[in-house]
Amino acid sequence: MKQTLGLRQTQQLALTPVVRMSLSILRMAPGDLSEEIAREAGRNPFLRHEAPRNRGTVGAAPAASLPEPEARESSFQEALRSQLSQMDLAPPVEALALLLVSELREDGILDVTLDELAEETGAPLSGLQTALAALQSCDPVGIGARDLAECLKLQLIDLGLPPAEAGATVAAMSLFAARDWATITRRLGIDRPEAERRAALLRRLSPRPVRATDTATLLSHPDLIVTRDASGVLAVNVGDRHLPRIALDQALVARARKDGFAPELLERARALIAALDQRGRTLKRIGDWLITHQAAFFIRGPQAIKPATRAELAGDLGLHPATVGRAVAGKSVDIDGRLWPLSHFFSTALPGPDGTVSARAVQRRILSLVAAEPPGRPLSDAALTEALRAEGVDIARRTVAKYRQGLRIPATSTRRRLSTDRVAG
Repeated sequence: MKQTLGLRQTQQLALTPVVRMSLSILRMAPGDLSEEIAREAGRNPFLRHEAPRNRGTVGAAPAASLPEPEARESSFQEALRSQLSQMDLAPPVEALALLLVSELREDGILDVTLDELAEETGAPLSGLQTALAALQSCDPVGIGARDLAECLKLQLIDLGLPPAEAGATVAAMSLFAARDWATITRRLGIDRPEAERRAALLRRLSPRPVRATDTATLLSHPDLIVTRDASGVLAVNVGDRHLPRIALDQALVARARKDGFAPELLERARALIAALDQRGRTLKRIGDWLITHQAAFFIRGPQAIKPATRAELAGDLGLHPATVGRAVAGKSVDIDGRLWPLSHFFSTALPGPDGTVSARAVQRRILSLVAAEPPGRPLSDAALTEALRAEGVDIARRTVAKYRQGLRIPATSTRRRLSTDRVAG
């Protein structure tokens, strides 16, 4: 038995606040980004701040001379960060939990998988799982759920059901909706009173952890602007005129180098500027891809939209799918004065008369068919399906029903009643 001395090289992720800032800046919609820039400039002396150009303010001013941004109600992300800071979490776990907070959608759903985050950031999957458990223990109940089923399951657990029973109850939602008590009691191994109690619990649940009315993103400023010259050639530019301008205070940077003053604040200032630059370059690349792959949309209109997926975009640009998801979320493009969500340009492909057709185009066709239906004789989902098939679109009736519901078009019976009420009135 002898002792030996050896070297071993290991790689470990240091998910610093700078890394989290870079990831979260890309996801932010224009309004949130403006507020984040103002907050950061207000507390970081290395940043010089300039009001948006479209407000007519010229010349930069030191951040210290700017008035404090108005206090406003904390967003749910800020409330989550506060809750996490009060937990006794190991620093690596807390850092990963804060990363997950920045990845949440406006309704509190986590729409990126832990595997994707682990692949993109190098974070250990086990650490992300621990961090997600911490996040899901926060209020509001259901926060950090990956889908509707998990959101409902978390709420049932909070109401006292054991995890396994909560999951089984959610899986039997369709039976509860049909009030099929015999099948429910047999499948779940419970009696009728308990089945009715669980039905009452289900009626108390919310499909989303955060109400959409509290966090709805208003498309008030474009992230991209498409222009066309006299010959019709398309070009795209980043729409950043509404954003504040920031730059380093070089005099203070020189002093910091000399005196070793606040290196962590200088690092954050540089990270914010780099993150904003990276955000702009990523959006510009996406815009260039869109005017190439969706040129027909820009020329002929929405009916000419082509099938495209985020995965296809990610592959063409050499980006991680999670990066594309952040870049598209809550963003819009200005086309001839009208704002279109970037998410509008991505949908699945369906077999059509000339190859494939975008699901978005099919949805628009369903809208037009319903708008033109005879008074008092609304088209059923089966009739809509047959009409689309007659036009060469190979689509299932259940898909038509799903698209109709997504477009918030009432069922046939409801449309018939509404039409009768209008005639009677």
